[in-house]
Amino acid sequence: MIVNHPPPHLLLPLQKLWPSSSADRAPTSPPVPTESLTLRLLQTIIFHNASSTDMQGTALLGDLETHSLDCRTCKVRFLQPWAQQGLTPKQWQDLEKLIYNNLSNFIRMVNDLVKQEGEGYPFVTQFTEGCELHPNGTPRGFCDAGMNGEDFVSFDTESGKWVARQGDKLTLKAQEILNYNRVVAITLQFLLRMTCVNLIKSFVQYGKESLERQERPVAVVFARAPPSAGTPAPVLLVCRVTGFYPRPVRVAWLQDGEEVGPGWWLNSSGILPNADLTYQLRSSLAVEPGAGHSYACRVQHSSLGGRSLLVPWGRCTSPEGGWGGRGL
Repeated sequence: MIVNHPPPHLLLPLQKLWPSSSADRAPTSPPVPTESLTLRLLQTIIFHNASSTDMQGTALLGDLETHSLDCRTCKVRFLQPWAQQGLTPKQWQDLEKLIYNNLSNFIRMVNDLVKQEGEGYPFVTQFTEGCELHPNGTPRGFCDAGMNGEDFVSFDTESGKWVARQGDKLTLKAQEILNYNRVVAITLQFLLRMTCVNLIKSFVQYGKESLERQERPVAVVFARAPPSAGTPAPVLLVCRVTGFYPRPVRVAWLQDGEEVGPGWWLNSSGILPNADLTYQLRSSLAVEPGAGHSYACRVQHSSLGGRSLLVPWGRCTSPEGGWGGRGL
């Protein structure tokens, strides 16, 4: 969060942002995650004009949405039953006040800069800020801001300095103003390097069931034949994999039992979200018709317990998989 010269009474003592005494902490020491885990806050502010803005905020632990922010009042909404852990109700209230003050000052700063530099409305600013905690306990804090889809400024958590990502006058002036306020820089360092990391540890402890959720993929293979007219074209085999969680998955094509190497004949949609908080992916393979080969789509996912899901061309699948292929 960014502010422009806030009055001293708006600044909260750092100890309020994370408990300093053992009496204020959770009864047990929160565990470090077994895999790297990131807690990030995504904020978007649309500046319609100098007096009208729309804002929204979302927090995610890994790919799981944990909190949302009603930016009219800056009230935090807890989207998971364990998402209120890690801070006391009073500490959450203090954090809400801090966010509200920071957003108000940021909006004022940007409007002043836009007016000075003769920039026009509307425009959009976006923030991604948070921390990543590795299994060895090493944290990495980050805070990056963009404007109209372009890099704007970022915060170096080690030096406590803001770095301009563009060379225009507006960006350089924003960097100058932000770096002038050392109190806010120290507070942001504390939030990203201490509060955020301890929240991750608390969420890992109390949200274990949600974070370790496993949903098995379901896959089907079908063919898209080339047009009937014109020059001969390859047949496109498509493997649609859906309903899996967590996100990491590996999908490969087998020809006569051997994995097909990379090339123009392979294409993938990338991993896309479903409405039910699972994921989907499509992988396609271009093959020559009548070549006599057998083909299968192989899916590897953590929910399968070390087994692979094998889907031959021409057959659908349940998570058991393992059928033989059919030649083209």
